[in-house]
This record gives sequence, structure tokens and C-alpha cells, in this order.
Amino acid sequence: MLLVGLLTGCATNQAANPNLLKFIEDGKTKRVEVLLQLGQPSAAYEHQMVLTYRLSEDPHRGYYLIVPNTAQAWQNVQYSLVLVFDDQGVLQRHNLVPVQ
Repeated sequence: MLLVGLLTGCATNQAANPNLLKFIEDGKTKRVEVLLQLGQPSAAYEHQMVLTYRLSEDPHRGYYLIVPNTAQAWQNVQYSLVLVFDDQGVLQRHNLVPVQ
């Protein structure tokens, strides 16, 4: 229950942060760390092996999450963060893809 509460709390935080993605490192970051830092992903594929997040960026204040369960889920989305994990839940690769 505590983990669900933490994840829900993180998912609603939309404050811009220049360090929001600094913790992400291929070969080191674990899926649980991503979930605790970024909250619920906008989508998950391949049995949670691929997670995606919707992001926007304020050039002066940094990146911020777009909450996927709102009526304006794609409004103001500039990027899709794609994270690919291995069987042990360790990040293998990630990419910040511009949304067009």
C-alpha cells in the first residue's frame, strides 16, 4: 500500500526540474528506482520490460511529467521517454524521443 501511495504521489508532481532525468543511467538504474522517481508510466509493454513517460520541458526550469490519466493527456507533450529493462529490472537503454 505504501508503494502505491508513493507512486501515485510521484505521478501527480508536475513541477519542472532540471535534474529530473539525471538519475537514469543505462546498465545501472533499476525499474523500481524509475517508478519511485517518476511514478506511474504513461504506458508499459512487454511485461513491464518497456516503460514510457510523457514529458515536457521548460527551457528555464527543466523537464516535467505529463500525468497520463488526465483529460489533457497528450496536450503539451514534447517528448516520450522510452526505457528498456532486462529480465532483472536493470535499465539497458533509454531514449528521449521528440513527439511530433
